[in-house]
Amino acid sequence: MKMSSIDVEAFARTALLFAAKRNALAPDAVGTLTGDIVRHLARAASGTPHFESPEICDASLAAFCEALIQPEPAAALRFIEARRAEGVTRQGVYLGYIAAAARQLGKAWDSNRLSFAEVTIGTGHLYALMRALRAEAPADKRPFDIRRCALFATVPDEDHSIGITIAADLFRDAGWEIDLQIALDHDGLVEHVERTRPTIIGLSLTTERRLGDLVRLVVALRIVTPQVLIGVAPGAALDPGQVAGLVDLDLVFRDAPGACAELERLIRLRG
Repeated sequence: MKMSSIDVEAFARTALLFAAKRNALAPDAVGTLTGDIVRHLARAASGTPHFESPEICDASLAAFCEALIQPEPAAALRFIEARRAEGVTRQGVYLGYIAAAARQLGKAWDSNRLSFAEVTIGTGHLYALMRALRAEAPADKRPFDIRRCALFATVPDEDHSIGITIAADLFRDAGWEIDLQIALDHDGLVEHVERTRPTIIGLSLTTERRLGDLVRLVVALRIVTPQVLIGVAPGAALDPGQVAGLVDLDLVFRDAPGACAELERLIRLRG
């Protein structure tokens, strides 16, 4: 089994971004983010009884969890690379190791067997592994939808929706089909995305006060729809570099015409 199926660059980049989140966000926000990751990854196997979910011995799972909570991410990456080399499939890693480890970390957090810092480090490395495994497409992966369709939404608790409404109208004038969702809360928006499975998502962020909400939302969206393209249009008062340095984004939009041109280019590349 080739180790190249794990995108090492994506793993390193995501691990660094998650470390930046831990340093930049308030402890309560980090705790909420950690709980979200544990919850989403732990339920990865639900609803998919036909998928392979290999039996993982307790010792192997314990060794994986120990690797996950190491401060440096390399230990977790080496562990999964070794399992892949042994023949564990991508699906087996997702359902046999990642989902099981998320449940174990959640239980250890609840019972105080692991510290808050250890659990946040471990979940960050789990999230990075999930992102890195995108490099290998599952056998039944649907081709990228090259239709000009996208979901546009405001970040939860945003007060301003005029900009994204105007952007949606401009995209529609250019021939796009836009699903515009305004004022949905975090759970409502994640559920909508999980149900509709868009291939492109554009989000609007107008104030730095909602940056933590954006971080939390994008992490959840990456877990429930790993192949999605996500772009954010930050308000004029926000530093695009700061946003890109904290959030797992594919694009930062400057304006609607530029966003439209860039997305058209990406659709051509993927199609």
